[in-house]
Amino acid sequence: MDTKNSSRKTAREEAGIRAEKIYIGIDPDVDKNGIAVLNLKTRKLTVKQLPFAETIKWVNTLYEQALQGNNHGFKVIIEAGWLNKSNWHLQRWDTRTVAAAKGVSQGRNEQVSRLLGEMMDFLKIPYEFKRPLAKCWSGQNRKITQDELEQVTQQKLGRMNQEGRDAALLAWDKAGFPMRISLRKTQNASRDTNRIKTTDCTR
Repeated sequence: MDTKNSSRKTAREEAGIRAEKIYIGIDPDVDKNGIAVLNLKTRKLTVKQLPFAETIKWVNTLYEQALQGNNHGFKVIIEAGWLNKSNWHLQRWDTRTVAAAKGVSQGRNEQVSRLLGEMMDFLKIPYEFKRPLAKCWSGQNRKITQDELEQVTQQKLGRMNQEGRDAALLAWDKAGFPMRISLRKTQNASRDTNRIKTTDCTR
């Protein structure tokens, strides 16, 4: 009797594992890509920064593990700035030299994005290219900060660079999870009163 119940429990647990969906967000970078693995069932995020070859190796390993578990809810989301007609971050005071350097850097990052897609095709890993998300946060160039990401995801995350945060946001957005936070700011330094500033990055 106990053995029968135990086997049933194991089957349910295994079914739960098979039912899990995994989204992997990748923010391409020439040096190290930001990679975020999101388990849709638990909403847990795992974020890493890896060079190109290690990125491919890690994603392929995760995909093979998913196939062994009969998991068909696996997808890679790659940011593709080249889908925008203009994805430059120029300032009016930039010199020609600075503008040229930014153009070269942007072009190299976009080439990494295309190569990631090419490798996903080669390895037959499900993926899609995604336009850069709307920048409506409080960080540099209106990108999301560590504190904002932790508020959005409702979990404590280890320190990461901007590529890691952007990758996490890609996976979170793909899952359709809420991207609304409320930030408390002091209204008057002489009084203990606060106001709520709400940030809502709609898709």
